[in-house]
Amino acid sequence: MTDKVYVTKENLENMINSTISKKPNNVGLFTSCFIIIWFITLVPFIFGCLLISLFILLCGIPFYYIDQLFIRRKNNAETD
Repeated sequence: MTDKVYVTKENLENMINSTISKKPNNVGLFTSCFIIIWFITLVPFIFGCLLISLFILLCGIPFYYIDQLFIRRKNNAETD
């Protein structure tokens, strides 16, 4: 045996409006703690990447000038 449910137009509209206008639930305490701990653990990694990149760049600058010196010598030797 099947049951019949009658839904009026007003009930349907109210249900749709209440479902659409619902605001998302606030994030729970454990989720917030997890996200904060995750960000805290990312901070040293990000700073480490930046510092290592800066260190590699600073170590590479003298080699750039040394290469430029050799290229200038080579270009000057070819023109002479």
